[in-house]
Amino acid sequence: MRITYFSNSQKFLYDFQHIIRAFYPSAEVKFGHGGDIHFEAYFEEMKVVLKIQTQHKTVQKEFVLVSDEHESKRIFGRNLYDLLKDETKRELPWGILTGIRPTKIVYPLLEQGLNDEQIYNFLQKEYYISDKKSKLLLKVAKNEMDILNKLESSSACLYIGIPICPTKCLYCSFSCHEITRQVKSLIGMYTDSLICELEKAYQKIEENKNRIVAIYFGGGSPAVLGIENIKKIFTNLFENLERKHIQEITFEAGRPDTIDEKLLQYLSEINQDLNVRLCINPQTSNDNTLKIIGRNHSFEDIKRAFAQAYKYGFKNINSDVILGLPGEDENDYKRTIDDVLKLSPASITVHTLSIKRASLLRFKWNEYKFMDEETVNNLLDWTQYILEEHGYIPYYMYRQKNMIGNFENVGYCKRGFEGLYNMMIMQEKHNIYACGAKAVSKFVYEGDRIERVFNPADIKLYISRMLSVDV
Repeated sequence: MRITYFSNSQKFLYDFQHIIRAFYPSAEVKFGHGGDIHFEAYFEEMKVVLKIQTQHKTVQKEFVLVSDEHESKRIFGRNLYDLLKDETKRELPWGILTGIRPTKIVYPLLEQGLNDEQIYNFLQKEYYISDKKSKLLLKVAKNEMDILNKLESSSACLYIGIPICPTKCLYCSFSCHEITRQVKSLIGMYTDSLICELEKAYQKIEENKNRIVAIYFGGGSPAVLGIENIKKIFTNLFENLERKHIQEITFEAGRPDTIDEKLLQYLSEINQDLNVRLCINPQTSNDNTLKIIGRNHSFEDIKRAFAQAYKYGFKNINSDVILGLPGEDENDYKRTIDDVLKLSPASITVHTLSIKRASLLRFKWNEYKFMDEETVNNLLDWTQYILEEHGYIPYYMYRQKNMIGNFENVGYCKRGFEGLYNMMIMQEKHNIYACGAKAVSKFVYEGDRIERVFNPADIKLYISRMLSVDV
């Protein structure tokens, strides 16, 4: 099915296409005319006319916007949703919500002193969010605020990006470089480039009178740098940052094929007086699925990595799992959750599969069978129930484009093991200094204005810019 949409204004254009895509996840949706189903939005000052045209009928709604931009956005979204609901006979658990940071709409409601029932009513009336999702959202927001309200305004995060992996996963759209002979030859220069950029970041941190409270080594797979390069980066960090302010260091060990004894030994030494959060991410415990998605390891390798990490004294271990992977059914996913629970990680982050535009999966979509949206939604509910039964709380949440069912990703943890960096990037109240290829720094100014600074995605270009050399 081909769906088109057209508007005579740029106003709410993102919401226009995003809400349509949520109702028609497998259809081709493009701006223009001539689709099997066609949507139009005409703005004339505060008046709006919305139309939906099919082969058999044309339906339209007229409504009036208000002076408040945020409220007008919701008015537009609700009217479009109503048209789509009538046409498809479907409802969406997240209603008209299009943002990736749902908790941000709850923070001001809590700060105003609204009780739970008032917040549920607001979310359901203004955004059409379902009762279950409203309750989960409020629970996450409260858990986030319990931690974030204790931070000083000067608190900030530091992200160190290493967009290099042994292989590229089927679902990944990140500008990640697979380890080829050429990429291996650049790792030393990439490390030097990171340190060069970190030196510049320290100056900015001092100018802004910030204190780094959370450091995140992300990727890719940071361990591919090798232990000597990792030591160089940490040495540089500790020579320039005050250790007493650092509440968390997350290291994305991620794949067990990049974890070795030397790395764990070194990180365990840092873990003696700092909180090192180690990520070991199975995604699934199904070995066949691991092969399909491009992982060069088995679940037994994950278990061995956990055993090694525990041997070196790590208690703060996170595990990522993905719901909706190609070829998996309800039993496969439940088995994964059961298998991961046996490993007893401090936190479990549950991702709903997102079919990203630049991923290999988008081009091989028709080769696999996927769970339907109702099954995925039921499994998200089951996941919350079973993890809370095992003592985990939902502490952070975000959403992505092109997710199955337009659902959510949720981080669960045992109380006291909340990922500080994760919560801070969701709240967007603190500066994020980001170093590395494809890294994005965020600087927060008065009035909640945010400025982003983007680094080049290509590691050769990044090295060239940092070191002023031709690569």
